[in-house]
Amino acid sequence: MKKTAIALGILALLVISWRWSNRIQQDLDPLKVAADTHKLVLENQFVRVLEVRVPPGKTETWHQHGRRVVVYLSDFHTRTTERGGKPQENLRKSGLVRWSEPVIHQVENIGQTEGHVISVDLK
Repeated sequence: MKKTAIALGILALLVISWRWSNRIQQDLDPLKVAADTHKLVLENQFVRVLEVRVPPGKTETWHQHGRRVVVYLSDFHTRTTERGGKPQENLRKSGLVRWSEPVIHQVENIGQTEGHVISVDLK
């Protein structure tokens, strides 16, 4: 009985920790601080789906995403800086799908084409 209670307590702490690590700080919510590039497509208790369009030359303000799947719908060239890191240039290809851990970042479209992305953020 005691072992069961301890195991349940540990499980509860792990779930709470996982949920807390995926929360978005309200002051870094992309729908608030980058509303010109991020639009809400769908939200429920499991996911928040964002459509992101970044025109050439645009630099998004610092914002945060939780764990997510990112689907690239266009080819575009970015310079991305994660908090505490150095800028990295990436060529995003249409059709690429990738997993992303929680991140606070700033994205600049340094190419000639609009960046178009679907971001499926897990809750």
